[in-house]
Amino acid sequence: MHLAVDCSFIHTDHLWAQPGSWVNYQYYGPDFYEDVARIAQRGFFDMIFFGDAAETPENFGGNYDVPLEQGIRWPKHDMVPMIPYMARVAPNLGFGTTMSTTYHHPFHVARLFSSLDHVTGGRVAWNAVTSAYKNEAANWGFDTMLPAAERYEKAREHMKVVRALWDSVEADAIIMDRETGVFADPSKVHLVNHSGKYFKVRGPLPCLPSPQGSPVVIQAGQSDDGMNLAAMHADMQFVSRRTLKSIAEHRAVLDELTVKHGRMPRDLGVFWSVRVQVGDTKEDAVRKEKRFLDSLPDNAGIIELSFLYGTDFSKFDGKMKLRDLLDVVREQQVHWGTFQELVKTEGEEATLEEVGRRYIADRSNYVVGSINEVADHLEAVHEAGGRNGGIILAKSFAAPGMLRDFTEMVVPELQRRGLMRTKYAATTLRGNLNS
Repeated sequence: MHLAVDCSFIHTDHLWAQPGSWVNYQYYGPDFYEDVARIAQRGFFDMIFFGDAAETPENFGGNYDVPLEQGIRWPKHDMVPMIPYMARVAPNLGFGTTMSTTYHHPFHVARLFSSLDHVTGGRVAWNAVTSAYKNEAANWGFDTMLPAAERYEKAREHMKVVRALWDSVEADAIIMDRETGVFADPSKVHLVNHSGKYFKVRGPLPCLPSPQGSPVVIQAGQSDDGMNLAAMHADMQFVSRRTLKSIAEHRAVLDELTVKHGRMPRDLGVFWSVRVQVGDTKEDAVRKEKRFLDSLPDNAGIIELSFLYGTDFSKFDGKMKLRDLLDVVREQQVHWGTFQELVKTEGEEATLEEVGRRYIADRSNYVVGSINEVADHLEAVHEAGGRNGGIILAKSFAAPGMLRDFTEMVVPELQRRGLMRTKYAATTLRGNLNS
């Protein structure tokens, strides 16, 4: 079982004031992230993951008052500069970070991630996203957000170009023979000469070959388009499914799609998102969970739903059924796959008020329990997912305190069961993921 931890905006989303979170740390200072990396390395995690959306949300109440006042999805610094700090103190840990196929040029993405891969010794992953936030589109100069179908069409071309650029310098192209004066073999460096609908790139990539062949590629879409994109191009997928049944169904569809696109199911692993609240006993975990939930504003779930699905749900009657909101959310063309999952698992008759009340607590798969109960649950998720990938600890936890709890309490039990490594198998992220 491989492990990742979601540190996307870990200091926000109602977490910045939680016990054990950001205590005695400078905001956006390297000390915090270095300590998180050290803890994850002690727990033999494969990677720390940083999602991103370069926007200040205004989907609740028509302005950005709520996110700024409550610390929800704001601020959002670029995490790329922080990765070298973490890589120095955690020499086996991998790092996944996000760049958009909609707003960033493929040459820039290929060059940046290849360079970062060298800085970290081959421990970087690119989370390729199509970007589904209106304010992010506005920040990048678009009056309106591109339709979902076009974003995915652009993403398919983008990822194809990035792969071609990474492949444009063969692994043994560098000779560095001081006696002959030959640095590289020109026959092993290739033009790309891509000319497509959205991009025109000559190449080759002016970077040394990646220490891990190429940076690992992650994709997180759960819509039909997102699943197909992952099956074509990704090494790993991040997935938020709420039940063991839907996890197994997702894996079955993914297996079919990878074969359809000429790959093997084992070529694409999945990190299943699980929110964990662990205690020495079940009662201890329940107390922690209650403390967390009691600290949330009454409208926290509705706020989160509004931000995620691009709709101001504060304007809707709380008695509305989820089935009555299907068209509303579909029209926004954002995170449609996760909303379908919500409707499927909650039921079409569930009301907006009911879902909003629980959403922060159970928006993803979650477990609250003792060490053994948590380990049992994670093992069941891993089994339902075909034992092909592992677990990503979902956000909604305080850091570094709660990550330390997981590392010190749950990891030893997973190791005792033979589900987790007791030492790193490789020096690169790809090598560890393939172990």
